[in-house]
Amino acid sequence: MGMFDGCLLACDIDGTLLFDNYIPQRNIEKIKYFVSEGGKFALSTGRTSVALKDVTSKIRCISPSVLSNGCVIYDFENKSAISEKVLPKSSLSMIKQAVDTLNIGIEMHTANGLYVPSRSKATDLHEQYESMMAKFTDFKTASEDNINKVIYFLEDEEQYDILLKMSEKYSDESVFYKTSTYIGGIRQNYLEQIPFGVSKAAALGELCKILSIKKGGYFAIGDYYNDVEMLSAADISAVPCESPDDVKNEAMVTVGSVKNGAVADFIEYLEEIIKNGQANQIKP
Repeated sequence: MGMFDGCLLACDIDGTLLFDNYIPQRNIEKIKYFVSEGGKFALSTGRTSVALKDVTSKIRCISPSVLSNGCVIYDFENKSAISEKVLPKSSLSMIKQAVDTLNIGIEMHTANGLYVPSRSKATDLHEQYESMMAKFTDFKTASEDNINKVIYFLEDEEQYDILLKMSEKYSDESVFYKTSTYIGGIRQNYLEQIPFGVSKAAALGELCKILSIKKGGYFAIGDYYNDVEMLSAADISAVPCESPDDVKNEAMVTVGSVKNGAVADFIEYLEEIIKNGQANQIKP
């Protein structure tokens, strides 16, 4: 019997597992240890399956995971989606409206790839950062596929406010999140659109059933606003010290910095709780 038998550690990628697209070696070693002790390690990310090559090449013990902010549960072993949620076709008209109004970069994600109907320096940078190969095509062609998620690339807060105003028309069909990542040490901001009712937390609840995770054994670590529901739902949750204060309020513990191995810190914290039998640290 391993220390983490029946447990799941759900881990955000950008700003949590990775710092500027680099995985601290401490994280890699501690994740291997967590799995060797019977635990399941799953990614819980806004990224799509084609944007994970750099992660899966370094961490080879990844369980089925939550991608595209909860739209897809993906099995890396079989290279296929176990389940997925797609945006209603009617909600995709916001993409054309955003291009016509703001002329910004946009990505349209599927379970196994992505389209770029509106290209910009920001989309080029994003694809390079995540080692993705995008299909550059027109909006009409892309919208014929099953789209899980849309990313709008923000240049400033004014664009964010305009897009939020636009999104009100689609609030019955879509959920909108402000997300970000560090590229070259600079925070890049995005607005993401996913189907209504979809979240990392909801998909992880489904994944816990698929993996038969025991009561009290669901752990999560993330750093930003799209992680809040996941952090609140977990039995034990953590955030890196760089997280915004209001995100920290949703977690049970704040660990060290991302670049020094925040995920490793969290696994060490979990190890101490289990060794010491601190059941009061786990939500009822």
